[in-house]
Amino acid sequence: MTTVILLVFGAIIGSFLNVVGLRFNSGLSLGGRSFCPHCGKHLKWYELVPVLSFFVLKGKCFKCQSKISWQYPLIEILTALIFLSIYNLQYTIYNKIFLILAFCIYIVVLIYDLRHKIIPDRLVYSLIILSIVYRLLFGGTLLDWLAGPILFVFFGLVWLISRGRAMGFGDAKLVLSIGLLLGAAHGFSAIILGFWIGAGFGLLLILLLRGSKKITMKSEIPFGPFLILGAWLALIFNLDLLHVLSF
Repeated sequence: MTTVILLVFGAIIGSFLNVVGLRFNSGLSLGGRSFCPHCGKHLKWYELVPVLSFFVLKGKCFKCQSKISWQYPLIEILTALIFLSIYNLQYTIYNKIFLILAFCIYIVVLIYDLRHKIIPDRLVYSLIILSIVYRLLFGGTLLDWLAGPILFVFFGLVWLISRGRAMGFGDAKLVLSIGLLLGAAHGFSAIILGFWIGAGFGLLLILLLRGSKKITMKSEIPFGPFLILGAWLALIFNLDLLHVLSF
């Protein structure tokens, strides 16, 4: 029963995070009614049921039949899985609350970065502050404290040397929060996973769209979402890839 409650509640929060990610910095109020971005129709409650409505409507607006982005159900499912997986960690309830809150903000960053290829300062600074508070409350080794700054310096140097072509400075600020929040073992594992997932995704796109002008080796793919997925996987699977790779 607890599993079902967590999945349902997580999907509902995921639906809200979709709205936040899409309306952030757009001038639209978060409190306004949801509407179809194509025809402007205000959506009824039965068109807003997380995950289910997308499939019942067959991925199309009921009025204008325009396609609904797969982002909506995918973010709702991802948020539900994050809620459930963090709840099942062997942490105190207070750790779990902080981690779930942080990952909710990470999801908004993921949505915004995918759409605009930039990580807003207000979001990433909130994450850095939250991560520092988390580390102050729950402690950690010196290396856990240094993980974030070390990753920030590395990513900052890559950004500086490549003049922003390899990655954005927002990614450097993002890994600062990830390192502080997750600590050394999970933080460094998150970055390694992020690189692996990002590289695999990029190569897959190139292979699938081979011969198409939509994507090339020079195409810009936001890196933030892969770092966030890496952070989640490193946390829930308790990964220490630096230790594994050292053998």
